[in-house]
Amino acid sequence: MIEDYNKALKIGERTFRRDTSRGRYPYLQVLDEIVGQGETSEEPVGLVEVPIENIRGTKTKGRTEAFASDFMPLLAPNSEFARKWAKLYDSAIEEGIREPIKAYEYMRSFYVMEGNKRVSVSAYIGIDTVLADVTRLVPKRTDDIDNKIYFEFLDFYRVCPIYDISFSEEGRYQKMAEY
Repeated sequence: MIEDYNKALKIGERTFRRDTSRGRYPYLQVLDEIVGQGETSEEPVGLVEVPIENIRGTKTKGRTEAFASDFMPLLAPNSEFARKWAKLYDSAIEEGIREPIKAYEYMRSFYVMEGNKRVSVSAYIGIDTVLADVTRLVPKRTDDIDNKIYFEFLDFYRVCPIYDISFSEEGRYQKMAEY
């Protein structure tokens, strides 16, 4: 329903204003602007339930400014985008969202290649996870603490393939994997 698009649009506009007033980038992050060519290797992960809270943005810049940083829409209610969003919302309410999105994972964050509106509608409805066909971008090993923890996560993921557990200290993933 277009009424639900208008409600989501108001949420997106509020998020946009909040981010702007706090000096934050008000749109979705773009993975291609974070990671340069040749800095990572690709690894197929397959179909995974991805926590929506871990979806940070898009793979490419294409649709970035159609969404606020929380994936709520920003385009006018009389646009083709709004009509498609509203139609997807109606379908999601009646039948659920059946088609997985395509996403890239980098350092435990996800960036959507296909399916931005599916993420937006899911977030608006309050769904916690979305099914995604994931490709992981693995960075080169460094002595950076976040990098070390990420490689511990990769070892943990081989034992327990979930993204719901997050640690910020070295050794925690290894200890959890032992359990």
